[in-house]
Amino acid sequence: MSVREAEPSTFRQRLREFTPKPLHAPDAATVLSVYLFLLVAIPSDRGIAQLGAAGSPAGLFAMGMLLWWVWHHLRGLRLRGHVIQPVRIGLVVFAGCVLASYIASAQLALPFVDSNAATMNLLKMAGFAGVVLVMNDGLRDRERFLVLLNRVAWAGGLYALLGLIQFVTGENFVSDIDIPGLGSSGSGGVDSRGDFVRPEATARHTLEYASVITVTLPIALTLAMYGTSRHWIRRWLPTAFIALAAVLSVTRSALLGVVVVMAILVPTWAPRIRKTALLVMLVGAVVLYVAVPGLAGTIMGMFSGSDPSIDSRTASYSSIGAYLQVSPWIGRGLGTMTADYRIFDNQYIGLMIEIGLIGLAAFLALILVSAGCALWPKKLDDPLIKALGPALGAATLAGAMLSAFFDSFHFPQALGVLSLTVGLCGAYWNVAWSLRQEKNPKPHEESLEAGGIQRVARTYFKRWYAAVLVVACLVPVGIGIRQSSGVYYTSFDVIFQAPDGATKDNALRTEASSTVHYAAIVQRMYADTHNVPDVRPVRAALYGVGIRDLEAVYLPSSGGQWQSNFNKAQITVEIVKENPDEALRRADEISKEISRLSKNPQDSIGVWKSSQITTDRVATTVPVGYINVRTKYALATLGILGIAASVVATQVADALIRAVSRHRAKSRPAPEAARS
Repeated sequence: MSVREAEPSTFRQRLREFTPKPLHAPDAATVLSVYLFLLVAIPSDRGIAQLGAAGSPAGLFAMGMLLWWVWHHLRGLRLRGHVIQPVRIGLVVFAGCVLASYIASAQLALPFVDSNAATMNLLKMAGFAGVVLVMNDGLRDRERFLVLLNRVAWAGGLYALLGLIQFVTGENFVSDIDIPGLGSSGSGGVDSRGDFVRPEATARHTLEYASVITVTLPIALTLAMYGTSRHWIRRWLPTAFIALAAVLSVTRSALLGVVVVMAILVPTWAPRIRKTALLVMLVGAVVLYVAVPGLAGTIMGMFSGSDPSIDSRTASYSSIGAYLQVSPWIGRGLGTMTADYRIFDNQYIGLMIEIGLIGLAAFLALILVSAGCALWPKKLDDPLIKALGPALGAATLAGAMLSAFFDSFHFPQALGVLSLTVGLCGAYWNVAWSLRQEKNPKPHEESLEAGGIQRVARTYFKRWYAAVLVVACLVPVGIGIRQSSGVYYTSFDVIFQAPDGATKDNALRTEASSTVHYAAIVQRMYADTHNVPDVRPVRAALYGVGIRDLEAVYLPSSGGQWQSNFNKAQITVEIVKENPDEALRRADEISKEISRLSKNPQDSIGVWKSSQITTDRVATTVPVGYINVRTKYALATLGILGIAASVVATQVADALIRAVSRHRAKSRPAPEAARS
């Protein structure tokens, strides 16, 4: 070889010799990695304002993933005899409950804000389903499964690192980021508890931040303990960031989440690892106690004493039964129980009211089935995959547990990481099944069956009687929807006026506090003689509750649920009836009764008429409005639900008939051999 030939080629030569590699279609791990980046990198309060709750970039991408999943299954192949998919079945049942609750919401006379929220939450649940289905069906390969889990661990680690920087500096940083095309619904700044900053990273609230770090902790910890393909620093760095961020978050939810994670993981560790982990936790606690003075006292204070926010939530529990009676089984529509009604800060109470007892049971079943797919003991020779089962189960249960402390479905990152863990549990179920198949292959279970719309249509027409049965069950529902009607609503104020002699020609004294107090006394006297359910909303109109015959007589509050402020000498009256004449009649009766309750005590103690506090109804003629229902929306959604249910029914019927046929074929005795 000559010296000239041994010289390295110039850039120009390399450019001429460059041959681009062919582009390959992205697999599920790549697509889910993009979703993960959009979920944690873009601030949670940013989104397309016109789309409301469904306008976050990660949510829109998730809806695209659902379309991708549908397109793939309409065109692709499937394995005959493949293992049953518990997560997918649980998701389908939960999705059916959400659609049923939307039909119920369309039959209620709800304010536009609530009906729009119900529609937006359908899109949000479509994104939730897209993440779970792509994860469940797209991750069948061990290596790609581990690639995605490593990315989840590092995403959680970097997310926690940003929170640690916020804790140390006291600066939010994220609020200064301007992303073109995306609006912000956040207030910026940082929250604090005691003398410590409560970090949020890119979340809109510390509770959402706690959900992300709690869910990613068991995944990062297990990969650090059992992974051997990377340097130990690269393995343990995300875990260190997440664990430190959980303690320094100054949030009860994060600490409780860590306790749940450890309660599930520690029993699965070897005794030697348990002792080492206990020693590391003790040393870490001592170091934090010395390095961060006052932290221990702040943490202890979070779990002792009274908290106004907790007191307000628990005080609202008395109204749960009244809200639930509107539609106890299928609810009033996902997303319609907003802060304008009551703040429970408990997603399970919200789900019970919004999608009913059946819907809540379906969601809990989805969580338990998902965690069970990961926690169920499996005979695997792969120690890393085997250890990841408890980790994914712990992540799912911890994320679900935190939903009991805030409205997690209203926070994109909290709902997003929950969908990730549910999908990862389904993927783990399939990866474990694939590893067992590689060890004990069964050729007859690996034959391919033509997939796509042709197979679905063939089965649909073959088992047509199952579809007819479903349609027959839904016909009475459709008739009931067509017969549903709206309600009539009116609202007015009764003002309490101080006597002329009390003002002494000073108009500023007409709003004396004693007048407000007297209005409160009259309102309490009225409430004592009328048994009215405690369902009055904080800010929303009374008809939004959903009860078709309801009245509310109350003192208006200029504050809110957390801090009331009664500074108006008046009583507000709201009436919901199914007949306009009945609404007007009750308006006159209530006005006269309030006037009588105000006058009688003053007469009984001999107050001069010229010195009495008087009442006056603001509107002489009370306006009554008609609030209609959305019959067309309900019928359209019922049609979609009917089509989906009939397709599922035909597929289930076909699978059951095939299973029975195979069982009979196996149990049938073999024919006797022909005699020679």
